[in-house]
Amino acid sequence: MYLDSSGTEMPCPDPSAGLYIKSRGGDVVHINIPTDCLAFQVGETSQIHTGGLLQATPHAVRGCRPGMPKGGEREKRDITREAFAVFMEPEYHGDMLIPGGRTVVDAQTKESEKHLPQTIRTLRSRWRPGMNFGEFSNSTFAAFH
Repeated sequence: MYLDSSGTEMPCPDPSAGLYIKSRGGDVVHINIPTDCLAFQVGETSQIHTGGLLQATPHAVRGCRPGMPKGGEREKRDITREAFAVFMEPEYHGDMLIPGGRTVVDAQTKESEKHLPQTIRTLRSRWRPGMNFGEFSNSTFAAFH
């Protein structure tokens, strides 16, 4: 949802604004979510708990540029992009286990890491079997901050 400075909803004035993901093939893809739909981003916790059957998706959000061309000149517009994110996590002390029949290699394959941005620490470097969610969270925060 995009709002102008008075709080009035408006269509997105910048076609390059919005959600971007990195595909399994390494392409950066602009995702357009219809206004009557919900989007679900699967994170690394689901990747671990499914033994790699689901994979986390690198993503970023680009806001509206400060002024968009209008009639050959840049128009000053104060536009905000609004989103409501709900993070669903296991209990803090809940075990981060992979399902029976799956292996650590299944959960964190080298192939799934192939197209990660270089600034992203691999799941393999932050998670090990036997960790609970709190330990995994602390390891992840320490890797990025």
